[in-house]
Order: sequence, then C-alpha cells, then structure tokens
Amino acid sequence: MKRPFFAFTMMLLLFVTSAFVATENYQDSNNDPAVYKLMEVTFLWDLLKEEYQPIRDRDDTWLDVGFRSKYAMAKKYASLEMIETAFGCPVFLRGPHDKDMNFKSKTSFGYYNPEFVAKLRTSIELALKKPLFKKVTKQVYQQHLESMARTYHNAYTYLNKEAGLQGLQREYLFLMTKPEGIDTGSFQEKFRAYAESLAKNQQADVYEGFTAPAFWLRRSIDGTSKQLFELLDMVIKEMEKA
Repeated sequence: MKRPFFAFTMMLLLFVTSAFVATENYQDSNNDPAVYKLMEVTFLWDLLKEEYQPIRDRDDTWLDVGFRSKYAMAKKYASLEMIETAFGCPVFLRGPHDKDMNFKSKTSFGYYNPEFVAKLRTSIELALKKPLFKKVTKQVYQQHLESMARTYHNAYTYLNKEAGLQGLQREYLFLMTKPEGIDTGSFQEKFRAYAESLAKNQQADVYEGFTAPAFWLRRSIDGTSKQLFELLDMVIKEMEKA
C-alpha cells in the first residue's frame, strides 16, 4: 500500500542524528556506520534536496513534497534496515515492510513498534540538550520541515475532534479485508475539504493536507497515535524556543 509510514519517522530522525553524537563516545561516533549515515542525512540535506527529482516508479511519488520524497532523498543514507540496526529494535511490529519500505500492499500497513518510538524520543531529547546540535537541527527544521510538521500536528486534532474517527477506523479496516484491498489515494478523498481549506488559507501543501489525516488514522489503529503526537508536539515546541 502506498503509505508514508516510515517517512514520518524520517522527519523526526533528522533530530536524532545529534543524539547519537551526544554521548560519552563522541570521538568514536564516526566508527559506527549507522551513526555516520544518519549524520550524513542531516548535514547533506540541502544538497540532497537540490539534486532530487522524483521518479514515480522508483519513489512511488511524482511530487517533491510530502514524506515519500523526503524518504527517497535520504534512503541511500538512512534506509529502514540501517535505522533498525542503529536503534537495536524493529521499527514496525507487523505489516508489509521488510528490509525496506513496501508502499504497494493494499491489504496491510505497518504497525509502529512503541519501543522504537520511545527510543526515538529519548534520542531526540538528548540531542536537543546540546546547543550546537540544536542549532543545526533547528536550521534544518525551519528550512525544510516546519510546514509539514505543523500540518501533521493540526491533522491530529482534526481527525480526533472533527472527522468521525471511529467510523473511519471501521471503514478502513473493513476495506482491507476485501480481496482488492484499499486504495489509499481514494480513501484520502475523505479529507479533501480539510486539505483544500488548509491550502486555500496558505497553511499547508494540499498533498500533505490529504495524507496527514490518513497517517494519523493508521496510527490510531496501530496504537501509537498519542505517543507519536506527543513526540511531534515536543519537537515543535523545542524548535519554537529562542
């Protein structure tokens, strides 16, 4: 299924890079291949973005916004397999993803591992205590991630208070039991009015306005919605500090 599960994690992992370095083994950090690769993603992000051109067959997107394009830009340096090695636990407990992301399944989706999310938060909090690393991550956030972060933050509230969450959950799970499965793009049409209102008010990219509520819908099913929202909320508040 064409879903941006892992790419949400990629957005937060930009902050994690510093956390690995901010340890007692700072001088030895570059000896860890996973740490080195994650560092590359942060410090090469401008160059990666400048050189990236989406290819539908390769990236499962033709856009240069949203999670999939960001994952495609960073994949060479921080694949699913690399991140699981760095954290020492699976990113997902179940779903179609193996050593890499599978965006094509129509009958399953990735259930995030709460242990991974907890470790991710701990790493981010450690990173943000280091002034130098906080400065670097804040620049990356402001230049590339702030709009998307706020869109997903707002979408969480929208889905839980206005969209009829329980009914959407039932429909989503029911459609996945069908032999033909579910087409994510069609299901996202349920959020068209929300997405277009954001775009009209210049609050978000319309594509991200479509995908953000669907992301939180799946997280409400796998049980990590509150945990991930609190992490995102913490990051946004830290980035807003002077």
